[in-house]
Amino acid sequence: MKWIKRLLGLIAVLILLVVIVAAYLLITFDANDYKERIEAEVQEATGRELTLSGPIGLTLFPSLGLRLEEVRFGNAEGFGDEPFAEVDVVDVAVAVMPLLRRELEVQRVEADGVRLNLARDEQGRNNWDDLLDHAGAARDEAVGADDDERTTTETRLALQRIDVAGISLTNARVHWDDRETGMQATLDPFELQIGRFRPGVETRLDLEAVVRAEGGDLAEPVELALDLGGLMNVDLLNERYSVRRLNATLGLDGGGLPRAVGMTLETDVALEMAEAMSLRLERLTLGVSGVRMTGFAELSDLGGEQPQIRSEMRTNTFNLKDVLTDLGMDAPETSDPDALARVALDLSAHGSFQALSMDPFLITVDDAMLSGSAGWDGRGERPLITFDVSGERLNLDRYLPPEVEEARTENGNGEADEDIAIELPLEALRSVDVDGSAALGRLDVMGMVLRNIELQIRAEAGDWNIQPLDAAAYEGELTSRLRLDARHDAPRYELAADLQGLDIGALLEDFQGDDARLMGIGNLELDIATRGELLSELKGALNGSGNMRFEDGAVRGINVAQIIRRAEARLRGEQLEEDEPNQTDFSELAGSFTIRDGVVRNEDLAASSPLLRVSGEGQADLNDDTLDYRVNTTVVGTLEGQGGRELDDLRGVRLPIRISGTFTDPSFRLDLEDALRDRYEDEVRERVQEEEDRVRERLDEEEERARERIEQESDRLLDRFRSR
Repeated sequence: MKWIKRLLGLIAVLILLVVIVAAYLLITFDANDYKERIEAEVQEATGRELTLSGPIGLTLFPSLGLRLEEVRFGNAEGFGDEPFAEVDVVDVAVAVMPLLRRELEVQRVEADGVRLNLARDEQGRNNWDDLLDHAGAARDEAVGADDDERTTTETRLALQRIDVAGISLTNARVHWDDRETGMQATLDPFELQIGRFRPGVETRLDLEAVVRAEGGDLAEPVELALDLGGLMNVDLLNERYSVRRLNATLGLDGGGLPRAVGMTLETDVALEMAEAMSLRLERLTLGVSGVRMTGFAELSDLGGEQPQIRSEMRTNTFNLKDVLTDLGMDAPETSDPDALARVALDLSAHGSFQALSMDPFLITVDDAMLSGSAGWDGRGERPLITFDVSGERLNLDRYLPPEVEEARTENGNGEADEDIAIELPLEALRSVDVDGSAALGRLDVMGMVLRNIELQIRAEAGDWNIQPLDAAAYEGELTSRLRLDARHDAPRYELAADLQGLDIGALLEDFQGDDARLMGIGNLELDIATRGELLSELKGALNGSGNMRFEDGAVRGINVAQIIRRAEARLRGEQLEEDEPNQTDFSELAGSFTIRDGVVRNEDLAASSPLLRVSGEGQADLNDDTLDYRVNTTVVGTLEGQGGRELDDLRGVRLPIRISGTFTDPSFRLDLEDALRDRYEDEVRERVQEEEDRVRERLDEEEERARERIEQESDRLLDRFRSR
């Protein structure tokens, strides 16, 4: 037993000697004496200058600790004299005993006043590329080719033994200078706090940062403030990194925004790097003003040439006007003040950053629901938008500007003091191509109602065509095409429409918001074009042609029979009681018209009824809303005057009616005296001619009888002469 006691005593002495030596080294060793050597080694290893201006603090047991102050690390060659990195204080401590077991237990990692200057030159070279090259060379030198498998296995096992008590990064600043694109960005301030970190175990993560950027593709400087928190899990062994219960607040200012915008983000995010790199956001909630979007998003094959996107998102029901106002934008004025109060989106998206499809999607706007599929393809010269959408009904009139609604109705009546501007986003219309189709059960537009609408929209570089546009309209069928040419400073419009079996009265009443002046069932064809940005310009540049034919209708605002009776009564010195509707019925009305610079011209109007035959010619000037038209009327039936007296003396007389004035206040004038005078002159002329003809006939008869008597007397005298 004595040898055991002696052995234990020897071990105790040895331990005591080790402790005494370690204590002596800790007391007498000063790492600051090795500053120059350390700086020289770094210079040789990296080719950059390291300056240790502050004191070096070193502890050896029970933890291996290092504290550096006022550290400066030089920049790469060609990137100026500004340092690559500066640190006010960095303090790292590692437990010694776990290292002996090949376990890394970091007791603290603290850094304050870290400043990084990252840059890229005009050739695309980064100012850290040389550091990566040196690090790769050092790794290859330290690890031989025969030891690759062993090193990988040991590395994977070592990753599981990492234990960091916490990481603290305060007062950090990162500046990015991209000379290739002209982009300048600064991350300042940047604060990072991480709790106890062990691979595969959740820990608390808190981050605060403000990013400011300008130049490059940014038209205006932009600033992004970020406050983020969550439970971080870094699984180094399986290369899976996640943050659960991520809660972030973002503030965006500048970049052309009228005011700062606040956003919130809540999600569980996971990044997988083991095979094909992927990023997935579960239970995703994004809030902007009054809009809240929920769903999930996934990015896959991030390491490939075309990362893939898959997402399903839906929003709450929000008031679009309130959202735009809150974001500092001008909310559109609508005819219906309650329009856009209930908007919601529900969509499923998949594809890539270059080509994305939404199939299906559902858009709810007030009482309208539109569903279908859509796509965006950015691989061409311009983005291509495709869609196939359908819905039950859509009332566009609710969303038109109030001045447009006033202009088309009786209250507006084209008499507004200010001209109406048709403002189109021309640059946006030119910047995309479109190929899509739509189908609606009912569409309300400009007061008109169209049903069973089917249309195709195609656009290329600002040339927009809707062809065909087919619909059922007012008891008839509409076949039409529309064109908007936005390639010019003043947009150009074209319309060609063919309406068959149309109830023109119902259409005009809905469009004008007042009683229609023309009623009847028939056909109408239009082919018109115009250009301009103001309503006056559109009217002044209107050109085209058309024709119409209607049956069993009426023209309101003029009663031809009543005008004739009134004129006849004045000639007789009588007063006519007017108790008939102010309209002229017809059994058939037809005509064609041309439009030149806003002036509508007709020369072949023809209408008929059992009572009248009407022809007309003249013009209507849309520029000043004036009329200059002549209606020639012929009475062919029985036209009774006051007291039931028939005006047979007017039957067959061509009665001219002059229409003048404005659209809203037309005037009608019938010159019955001239018409009757012309008729009486014709009658006298006819009677004189008839009398002349009778006299001539009598003279001819007398002459014939005298000739016969002479011949008879001559024959008698000859007979008497021969008898002698």
